[in-house]
Amino acid sequence: MTHFWVHGVGGLDDDATARLAERHPGWRFTDDAPPADAAYDVLVARTPARELVAASPRLRALVVPYAGVRQEVRDLLADFPAVQLRTVHHNAGPTAELAVGLVLAAARALIPADQGMRIGDWTARYVPPNPTMILGGHPALVIGYGEVGRRIARALNGLGMEVHAVRATAQSGSDGDIRIHPGSELPSLVSQSRVVVLALPGTPATDGLFGAELIARLPEPSVLVNVARATVLDERALYERLRDGGVAAGLDVWWKEARTADAVTGVTASTYPFHELANVVLSPHRGGAFSLREVRDLRLDHVDAILTELAQPH
Repeated sequence: MTHFWVHGVGGLDDDATARLAERHPGWRFTDDAPPADAAYDVLVARTPARELVAASPRLRALVVPYAGVRQEVRDLLADFPAVQLRTVHHNAGPTAELAVGLVLAAARALIPADQGMRIGDWTARYVPPNPTMILGGHPALVIGYGEVGRRIARALNGLGMEVHAVRATAQSGSDGDIRIHPGSELPSLVSQSRVVVLALPGTPATDGLFGAELIARLPEPSVLVNVARATVLDERALYERLRDGGVAAGLDVWWKEARTADAVTGVTASTYPFHELANVVLSPHRGGAFSLREVRDLRLDHVDAILTELAQPH
């Protein structure tokens, strides 16, 4: 299709834009300041400035090439009701895979066992670290049932767990073998679950959602995994609960993070010394695996599919 104009501002790198241009030679791609007579159909950006959204009277959609959408973007688009918001869930698979890996590593205390084996210490075989637990036949709870949450739920179900999921807008029901619950049932579900995985978006509504009261409800033994946002959890309450033992955790998101590849050392992830706890598996926000070429290719393919749909006559 000709006359389809895509304006990208920091949403895609030069290589991705060039590959899209090769696939669609009839489309127009720009990424510099829009001209006075801008008439692009789609804007690709993570956090666009208001003037970029307002510049084109033909703008039909904002494509955010990430799974999460910042609240400031949602607030901005509230003033432009004709502009669709489209997001890319290319990292749903890698994030779900990491979440399940953290569940298994924490439940079976693989990190302490590995560290012992490296110095010839077989203690973990005969005196398992506390906590260590079996998953099959026990309840699991996935909080957040979007693209990532559904994949995690199916994987845990495949391990023989009885899987429940909470979705804020859901009524009680089921999705195959997965039992769906409204948020009002969260406290009782946490109390019964051997595994709890947080996979919900980070928004003002979810900040502090899993606070001290819910953390205190985690049974012993159990595993808590967070691949959502650190702000969903009460930092101090979580540290103190893990320090007291009986509960293990796998954490991929943190309250403080290294933001660039040029500053990756000397960054303390939390105010509290989680790194001193043997029952915690620490991961440096690798869920999306953005450094992997195949994940970048997945993102490009997902963006391409959205743009191809938007390019159709309407």
